[in-house]
Amino acid sequence: MTVVLVAWCSVSIGSSPANAAAAASCTTVSVRIADYNTVVGAGSVNDLFWIKNVSRQACTLRGYVRVAYVGVYGIGTPYKNHHRLTIREVHSYGRNGNDIGGLKKGLPIPRVTVQPDGGLASFWLAGTDEPVGNPPGRCIVSYKMLVWLPGSSTSITVQPLRANGFYWCGGFAAHPILPGKSGSDPPRPLSYYFGTPG
Repeated sequence: MTVVLVAWCSVSIGSSPANAAAAASCTTVSVRIADYNTVVGAGSVNDLFWIKNVSRQACTLRGYVRVAYVGVYGIGTPYKNHHRLTIREVHSYGRNGNDIGGLKKGLPIPRVTVQPDGGLASFWLAGTDEPVGNPPGRCIVSYKMLVWLPGSSTSITVQPLRANGFYWCGGFAAHPILPGKSGSDPPRPLSYYFGTPG
């Protein structure tokens, strides 16, 4: 009787949730990315993106997305065929200058678990829509953004907000992927960035 009881206890402890395998990394099949909203002012552009888990399993993300655009250079220049654009991308914690959102300095970049069936993670891209520098930075116009999740070799296509486009001059800064909707840690309500809907 004692032997059976000990054996039963060892099996029960070994299969406890605490010892279960961690969630797998999110893939291009398990998530969709949407351009949620944009804050524009004084030459600065801050664009918030949502990563939605469309699978039935939790998955994880850690770090920064990689981004490319398909479109043309410049506004007011004769449009040519759309092609992959070269644009400088840097990684930032955010909250730097006119950047909004992002991670409070000193906090480690988290491993974000995105819950199944609609769970959300988010990130910001920040830059300018005015040519700056000497010579001024080259501007791009795009209606197709390609996003690679951390560690992925396959991109996800993202469309801009309706009746909008992706417009950057020079380069942009990518903020880390963070849990929830606001792309910030500590999190903030969306009304903090976008106001209360009227």
